[in-house]
Amino acid sequence: MYEEAGNSNLIMLLNTAIYPFLVAAVLTLLLGKVNTKLTTIGSAAGFFVGLFLIHTGLNLPPSKALDFLTVTLALGLLVSFIETTSLSDKAKMSVGVIALVVSFYLLLNPVLRHQGQAISIVCALAVAAITAIVSGLQKLGASERYSHAPALSLIVVAAVTAPVVSIGGSLLIGQLLGVFAASMGGLVLIQRFVWNTSSTSAVTLGSFVLAGLLAQAHVLADLPIWTMLVAYLALIVNIGLGWVMKEDGTVISTIKAIIPQVIVSAAIAGLSLWSVWPESSLY
Repeated sequence: MYEEAGNSNLIMLLNTAIYPFLVAAVLTLLLGKVNTKLTTIGSAAGFFVGLFLIHTGLNLPPSKALDFLTVTLALGLLVSFIETTSLSDKAKMSVGVIALVVSFYLLLNPVLRHQGQAISIVCALAVAAITAIVSGLQKLGASERYSHAPALSLIVVAAVTAPVVSIGGSLLIGQLLGVFAASMGGLVLIQRFVWNTSSTSAVTLGSFVLAGLLAQAHVLADLPIWTMLVAYLALIVNIGLGWVMKEDGTVISTIKAIIPQVIVSAAIAGLSLWSVWPESSLY
């Protein structure tokens, strides 16, 4: 019995963290040799591998709510690449917001459609607005050459929120938050220590996926909406710090920028975990 439990835990660790991290890191390394603008694909591929391994009922083309995370990945990548073109800032912003609305509508509508299309559209618009504002502010104070704190902040929020979601309602979505943190971690590690370039190019894609998972945690797993919204408080803290504590390309500057983020995120996650902890024993 204990051997089976150990094997199950090992498989969960491999699927949730190790495989997504390795796929993201290797692809980021290889694609960076061609063009560093392509490295975002590494993070997307790592998340897709984890999604495929964990969500064993994944359908392509998508038919269920979690299946549409593949569309979210595609839209996030598309917007990430558009941001590197010579289009005007207004055009880039318009494309990004439209893509976010479409992404959230597809993620939420399979569950909300019984309440009417209007509810799905309003929810998609609301979440898209919040995501666009927070993501835009994260990149606004970031250095295109040195910054890793914005991407790391997404990783921290996902990592500390994962146990809250797992215990509070959905082990599957909790695992996918772990997959997201691992795949983003693989990209940031290679960007920082191999290519020595900023990882802010992955913030847009990361914002698409993280916000999508948090929204589904509320809709699919019935977690209180405030539990999901307060996760963004930690990102807002990082935004404020980004304007005060500038990264200069050294590891120590990145550590200084992210430590307050970790403290705030851990405190918020602890409060959220306490609020969703079941009255009966987990065992």
